[in-house]
Amino acid sequence: MAMRRAVEPTLVGAATVDITPPVGSSMAGFAVRVEPSVAVHDPLFATAVAVTHGDSASIIVACDLISLDLADAAEIRRRIGEDLGVPTKSVAVSVSHTHGGPKVKAVGFGAERDEQYVESAFANIVDAGRRAWKARRRAWLRSGVAPLDSVAHNRRGTEVIDPVVFAMQWTDDSGSPIVTMFSHACHPVTLGPDNLAITADWPGAARSHVQEMTGGEVMFLQGCCGQLNTGHLATDSFATGPDPKRTFAAADSIGARVGDGVERALRAADPVPVTDVIATSRQVWLPMRPAPDAATLRAWARDWTLEAASMSGPRRTLLTTWIEWARYWRDRPSPGGLDVPISVHWWGAFGVVMLPGEPFVEFALETRRALRRPDLLVVGYTGGVPGYIPLRAEDYAAGGYEIEMAYRSSRLFSGPYLPSAGQILLEAALDLARESVADRAGGVRRTR
Repeated sequence: MAMRRAVEPTLVGAATVDITPPVGSSMAGFAVRVEPSVAVHDPLFATAVAVTHGDSASIIVACDLISLDLADAAEIRRRIGEDLGVPTKSVAVSVSHTHGGPKVKAVGFGAERDEQYVESAFANIVDAGRRAWKARRRAWLRSGVAPLDSVAHNRRGTEVIDPVVFAMQWTDDSGSPIVTMFSHACHPVTLGPDNLAITADWPGAARSHVQEMTGGEVMFLQGCCGQLNTGHLATDSFATGPDPKRTFAAADSIGARVGDGVERALRAADPVPVTDVIATSRQVWLPMRPAPDAATLRAWARDWTLEAASMSGPRRTLLTTWIEWARYWRDRPSPGGLDVPISVHWWGAFGVVMLPGEPFVEFALETRRALRRPDLLVVGYTGGVPGYIPLRAEDYAAGGYEIEMAYRSSRLFSGPYLPSAGQILLEAALDLARESVADRAGGVRRTR
């Protein structure tokens, strides 16, 4: 009699750790907000999911932070990989992009980050991966999508959004949820520059709704929302006055709507057979515009200094950041671009494409269209957040905050990305996704 080969089980574990900063820490998210935090409205978390099948592994960690430096994200990935004995390419570290959290980047301008907090938070993020790994048990996956077009708005004047909620749930042999993962593309900027309380913003509220509904761990993954927010212009955040539409009540309302979308997506969810796990990544060079010559930078700094001297309040704070940027690049060569990571993870037929920076929504729409996979999850803010990345040439040509101003908040940028950067990133992501699909079809396994 022929022997039947045992089918290898898929093992999944999840864990959540607290990364809430102390009151009084510097906040990130708005150049015009210089005051430290005065309270904690809701805690910040890092949640890790570890998926293994045979000798293949996929670890995703999502954090309630606005951003990570490329180097810091790479270091966290390295530490998790070394701890668990898996390749770094098997680990992806993402952030929600909340604008109500602490400053954790070292390459910006303005107030310095709290190094003691950063060291503690990064250690806790690594620990989340370790705990998820230890918690692995046999698991089963289902995934679904549901429409949702009442949350995100395109602040650049078009109607283009990503009008869906993705929901994925791993359950154990008893049917109990191990972890529920969800994604919707929209900036967490419900709270404005006047807010001085630490908050995960609407993703935190949505997570609470999902947690109450499902039990188990809950993870939020941010979509491609570079130009999508909750209904205001980017320049509206240059003022520190209160806005009656940007409140915690509004964040709770949005969170409830997204949570309802998750519930609908889970009701429509289909089982996903997981016969293999593949996780891979690649570095991509994105070109950027060089800084103007030293004379031009000196002139800009002089003009901004004169303007700042005649002003007070938020505009002066913003100009101070631009002055620092101009002086920084005055005597330095332009880097020419940045080396950024992309990652693709497959759990059986369910795929996640993870992009760095703040990719515009067209990345998600075009990736799913090009790969003919409407169920493909495409997220941003992974592996580091090096600025806004539009896809369409028209967006570069149109300028605006994301193109003409935002780069001046970071020492990484001598100027904005060149218009070719978006297509370079998209083609690299498509190539990596196609190669990993071919690996699955050919039975190639990513080994530890």
